[in-house]
Order: sequence, then C-alpha cells, then structure tokens
Amino acid sequence: MSLKKLGMLLLLITAFCSSIAQTDSALQTLEKFPKKYFDVTEKKVNQYTERITGKTEKTLTKLSRWENKIKTLLQKVNSEAADRLFAPGQMSFSQALEEYRKGQTVVAGYKAGYDKYRDDLTTQLKYLEEKKELLDKRYMEPLKKSKAVISKMEADVQQTEAMKQFIKERKKQLLEEAMKHLGNNKYLQKINKESFYYTETLRNYKEIFNDSKKAEETALTILNKIPAFQKFMRENGMLASLFGPPGGSVPPSGGGGGSLAGLQTRASVNSLIQNRISAGGPNAMQTVQQNLQQAQAELSKLKDQILKAGGNSAGGETPPPGVGVLNMQKTKTFLQRLEYGMNFQPEKNNNIIPGALNVGLSVGYKLNGKSVVGLGLNYKLGVGRIEKIRFSHQGIGLRTFMDWKIKKQFFVSGGYELNHLASFKNIAALQDADAWQQSALLGISKKIVMKSKFIKGGKLQLLYDFLWKEQVPVSKQWVVRVGYNL
Repeated sequence: MSLKKLGMLLLLITAFCSSIAQTDSALQTLEKFPKKYFDVTEKKVNQYTERITGKTEKTLTKLSRWENKIKTLLQKVNSEAADRLFAPGQMSFSQALEEYRKGQTVVAGYKAGYDKYRDDLTTQLKYLEEKKELLDKRYMEPLKKSKAVISKMEADVQQTEAMKQFIKERKKQLLEEAMKHLGNNKYLQKINKESFYYTETLRNYKEIFNDSKKAEETALTILNKIPAFQKFMRENGMLASLFGPPGGSVPPSGGGGGSLAGLQTRASVNSLIQNRISAGGPNAMQTVQQNLQQAQAELSKLKDQILKAGGNSAGGETPPPGVGVLNMQKTKTFLQRLEYGMNFQPEKNNNIIPGALNVGLSVGYKLNGKSVVGLGLNYKLGVGRIEKIRFSHQGIGLRTFMDWKIKKQFFVSGGYELNHLASFKNIAALQDADAWQQSALLGISKKIVMKSKFIKGGKLQLLYDFLWKEQVPVSKQWVVRVGYNL
C-alpha cells in the first residue's frame, strides 16, 4: 500500500472515530434530557393558544355588537353611508366573527412578524426530532405531542395577527365614515377603546409566553453542550432560511435562503468610513459629529410623527384619542391583577389581654389603576409579658378592604372586619357567635416603593374604627398598621 493511500485511510479512520465519539457524547448528554421539558412546553403553548384565540373571539363578539348598533343608527341618519359600510362585499365584525369560529382566514396572505422565542422553540424540537433515535423511547410520544401543539400554535398566531390587522383596518373605516354622521358616538368610542385593549392584551400574552420556564432553561443548558446542536440552531432557524446561515456561507439552491453574495461586511463598512474620515482633513470628525446630531434630530421628529399617527416607539400601541380614561388592567391576566400583602399591628398588654402581635395576610384585585379591593385574614399571636414570654392564640379575624388612590402614593382606605378577640385552643371554639366583634375602618394609606426580590413595596396605614365603643373590652379608636406588598 502506498503512503498516499495509507494517509487517506488514516484520515477516514480518524473521522470515523471522531464521529463515533461525538455520537457517544450526544447520546450521553441527551440521556440527561429532562422529560418535564415536553410537559412544560405543551402546557405553555396550549395556554398561550387558548389565551389569544379566546381573547380574539371575545373581542370580535363585543365589536360586532357595537358595530350593529352603529349600523342601526346610520340607517336612520344616512342610509347611503350605512350601505357603503355594510355592503355585501364589505367584511364586517359580525362576518369576521362567524368565519373565525369556523377557522377560516379573514385576511389572506398576512404573515406574523418574526419572534425569536418561537423560532428557537420550534428549531429545538426539530433537532430533537432529528436525533430521536438517541432519545429514550418514553420521549417519543411527548415529542410528537409537543410538535403538534406548536404547529397548531403557529397557525393560530398567524390567524390572530391577521385578525388584529383586520380589526385595525375595519375600525379605521368605521371611524372615518360613521363619525361624519354620528359624531364621537359612544359605540365608536367603545370600538376604538376595545381595539386598543385587544392589541395590548396580545402583546402582554406574548411577553408571558416568551418568559422561559426552569425546565426549558435546563433543557437548553443540556443541549448547548452538544456542538452539533449549536450548529443546527444556526443553520435551521427561521432567519437562516431567509438570509442563510451566519459566517458568510450561502445556502444551497432550493433551500429557501437568499444569496448574500455582494453584501458588504461590517468590517468593510467600518474600514470605508475610517478612510473617508481620514481623507476629509483635520476637521472631518467634527463635521461627522455635527451631521450625526442633525440626523438624530430628524429621527426624533420622525418618531414624533409616528406617535401622532398612532404608532409607539416602545413597541406597543399609542392610546387612541377621544376615548376617555383607559383601564390598562383590562390588558392583564387575572393573576397579574392580584396584589398580595402582609401587615403587622403590635398591641400592648393590659390587665385583660396579654401583649400580642396581629399579623394579617391579604389578596387584592386591581379594578383599575387607582382602586384595589380585596379580602384578608388576620391572626393575633399572644406573646405574654416581658418577664414571662408565653405564646398563645389570642384571636383571629376576617377582613375586607378597598384602597382608592387620591394623589401620588396616598390612598383612602376602608374596610369591614370581623374579629374573634377571645383566646382559643381549637377550631371548635371559634363557633361562638358572641365572641366575634365588628370593626368599620376608614383612613389614609401611604404606599412606599421598595426594590427587593420578594417585597415590592411598603404600606403605612392610619385608620379610624367607627365601632370601637361597641367592642368588649373597648378597643382603640385609631389603628396603625405597617404592611408590605409581596
């Protein structure tokens, strides 16, 4: 055997051994892959899909109801305008709702924007599908189900984005035509406001969905240890299919990517800029800085024009004019509108009641940006005297409360409470109705913003008890509480 053939044989053997080593490494890594990843992914995708489809149907139901009111009013005022807006070939909210429930597309050819999180999630499952022979057999069914729910999600996202575009266009038609004859009608205001809530709610749902869970982070950490996975992600993502893989390589013909031949690299552009500045003389840099300042000023003007036209530089929608006060809590989920709290109220001992610490837990629901209503539970822990510390159950109570913002961080606070002021040793002792006393509180609260991982803010309260004289023994008329929002 010649030396050339021997060298080629050694190269083949080395490549074969390297391939086996990489396969063994990938196998060992994938054996640690958490099965919980598929469960979390499936649950998360299903929840996101249910949220956006449910919100879309509810929004269309409201819009169609108000649109029909406008149609009735227009037919009385100007039948020609009504005929134009509700012509047979004109898509209305009612027709859109009917087609949406049937799963039909309202706006054909509309594509949802690129989303990196969805792209990465889809590409990860593509990789696992390609390497499924390395996975445990118990992963096959969860992998199949995860792929199915993601495929459905993509279709629903496309449909929802198309519907969002339709709602925006239909709203514009109604406002431009109907407002000429009906003025700033209350139903037009409702449509304008609801379309804004719809867009902002979808944006909020998307942010929640894009928040990685612990199981996803663990799975990604495991996969990133495989060099082939990182290469697969670079070459098989959505951006790679559009522009080709990074590194300057051109995707093969028919691969769906566009050729990058002829495009300048960042380094070549930087070099060109430096050469131009050097050739401009000693004052060239100063001239460039002046031009950049002028360009920034022009960009600011353009941004202002975009905001006036209905855009938003932060990525969201600009609140529509002429609709009154907006309640942004309507764009949040139920859990996002909950506010958890804890407060402490120390009590001095007297001849009848030993010293105690009143601890309260509460959960409030944000009605809007100014008011919160909620329920609470308080427990009174007896601590005895300084000379003799003794813990005991000295009371328990139920609370209702409401906070109404008056200025900055000051609130009017009120509530009704039932308190069991007698000591007890078991639950049965709480059944005595005579041991329960009432309190009707009203006062001022001051909230303090705090930057902590677990505590979002503090709360100081000064409350007056209107029923203090009716309590036995007579309690204090003024109640001071220190609380925290969790």
